Amino acid sequence: MMRRLLVLAAFGLAACNQVPAPRVDSEGMAAQKVMDAATTVYAECISGHAAAIPVGDEAAGSLALGILKTCKAARDDLLVKVAKFRLIGHPKDGQPMADAVAEASVQAIDDELRGNAVVTIVKRQTAAATVKTDTKI
Repeated sequence: MMRRLLVLAAFGLAACNQVPAPRVDSEGMAAQKVMDAATTVYAECISGHAAAIPVGDEAAGSLALGILKTCKAARDDLLVKVAKFRLIGHPKDGQPMADAVAEASVQAIDDELRGNAVVTIVKRQTAAATVKTDTKI
């Protein structure tokens, strides 16, 4: 009996001294990283264009819609990655459901990014109008 306890204690001590194996990302975790990177690319496309587009007197909402169209390739890439991510977690739902969920998810992002673009454009238009007013004095 005592010998068994000593053997178990020795194995226990040996196990405590071992370094754990490095963590390996699961398929879902890897897909989420890819999806997050695609989201960042899409968001940066829109915010970058909002910060650089000539604003003039055109309505900020119209300019923002144009920016969304300009960034369509990044949006399409994001849609594919969101659908792929969805299929990992819900494989039985199938591709049509994954595509529908991806579209709804990206649409929610579109709304927020468009709103942010409008704010950026309005700020730029206001700053440009202030500069024009200051130079007339």
